[in-house]
Amino acid sequence: MKSRRFLASASCIEIYRCGSGGRKGFNSCIRRVITTAFAIFPALVILIHSITYVYRRKWGNFIIEEPALLEDDSHGHRQYYEWDTSSDFIPVSQDISETSTEELCRSFPHHLVRHMVQPVLKMGHTESPDKIEAQMESVSACIEDLLIFSDLEETLHGHQVIDILADMPAAYHFENEDFVNYTRIRHQRQQAHDPRSNDTWTLDGWRLDKYKFLPMVERAWRMRPGKRWYFFYETDTYVVWDNVFRFLANLNHRLPLYIGSPSPGLLRDNEDPDSVTFFANGGPGFVLSRGAMKKLLHRQSGMDGEYKEAPLNRRWLELLRNDPCGDSVLGWVLHNVGIDLSGYWPLFNPHPLHSIPFGNDYWCQPVLTMHKTKSDDMGKLWRWEHSRRILDRPLLYEDLHGFHHLNRGFYLEDWDNCCWGDYQGSNVTSFVECGMACSEDEGCFQYRYHLGECTFMRFMRFGEARDPQIPSEFYDDHEWTYEESRFMSGWAQRRIDAWIEERKCRKVQWVRPSLERIF
Repeated sequence: MKSRRFLASASCIEIYRCGSGGRKGFNSCIRRVITTAFAIFPALVILIHSITYVYRRKWGNFIIEEPALLEDDSHGHRQYYEWDTSSDFIPVSQDISETSTEELCRSFPHHLVRHMVQPVLKMGHTESPDKIEAQMESVSACIEDLLIFSDLEETLHGHQVIDILADMPAAYHFENEDFVNYTRIRHQRQQAHDPRSNDTWTLDGWRLDKYKFLPMVERAWRMRPGKRWYFFYETDTYVVWDNVFRFLANLNHRLPLYIGSPSPGLLRDNEDPDSVTFFANGGPGFVLSRGAMKKLLHRQSGMDGEYKEAPLNRRWLELLRNDPCGDSVLGWVLHNVGIDLSGYWPLFNPHPLHSIPFGNDYWCQPVLTMHKTKSDDMGKLWRWEHSRRILDRPLLYEDLHGFHHLNRGFYLEDWDNCCWGDYQGSNVTSFVECGMACSEDEGCFQYRYHLGECTFMRFMRFGEARDPQIPSEFYDDHEWTYEESRFMSGWAQRRIDAWIEERKCRKVQWVRPSLERIF
């Protein structure tokens, strides 16, 4: 009888069972239903909250819809994600005047590397030691669980460097001139401790680089399975980790996403010339989501559980032999499993820091990576970045402009700031006249004078020191003097200052993916 009453109180479907006692019994039943409902409701709320909490702790945030986009303006400018982001560094910014690397690294959000992003550094044993050291003492300095893949096993700053080519099939070595370098690297290291050895070779480690991409993707998943994101970069890649974490927090890692700076690949067999497959340039770094890794590395199995397909790095030998770039091959392999590139230029930037052509395309957008960063700039920029972070605003190109340009003079001797967005200047006979002509041209932001030629540029580019030079094609034209062979560079500073003042970034331009907007 008690169980029947409970059932009647808990379900309106069973009310008729209680109503058999007449009107009075029916009213009593309704009161019990209402009373039970009031009693159960708080418990349901607590239960749902608990399930939600456990789900979030175990699996991460729920999938949410894409954020709203800013509308195009009347000029048809591209759209951007309207994201509100926050830094995970604590403290967000620091005084870097007398702060050690260890102290700076205490602010790094290590929990994001443990659970969200797996950094993977690709290098080569024959690379410049200065370049490797600069990377390990700056961008990679704070990453405790860093995977480093190379062509020789060694130890680097307490990290085990893994020879990613050691397990390559014998077919890769057979009649392959590229792998002659692999053998010589090992032989040279063995004989480095033997004073009797006179063997010397010219090593070209770059020829091995293209073979590292496919196996490093496989090994990264095997060693650190299930991460949300896998971030691949190189020794001369500068990574703004704060911006990377902000960016990836707004994307769904369950989708098969392949992210980077787009470059057009080679035409393959049966490929339409009008629809070239794009790949992510490896220099600025690229990202694969958990969904992409699973889809790429999936192998079909037979009834008995045996794999019907070879591992990834064994399926594309001929393609690797014929393609000069491993990042291009990876892009094609991803395309073949239905994963095409999401191009996020200029967030992923192919330019070196000293060569960025600051302008509308490099101004209000966040900086995630830069390629071919000079060793001298790596550490300075890394420390500078620690002093410039803002809680609710990512580092923008607008901010980065001040790193080199803030203390730059109006002109520099033996300096080359050319060439990007360049056009022929006036017909002048001196550097001074070249500068005066630039000031009168509304489109000129900077200029260079060399061998009697005045070149104007539409962007703000820092450039680099350059010794006097007379190219061979100029030998017969004129008897050039030393002064004429020098590179002289200048900037229209008043015009630059006015341009900057008019373009204060009020909104962050998190660009949408595009393969039409490429470097």
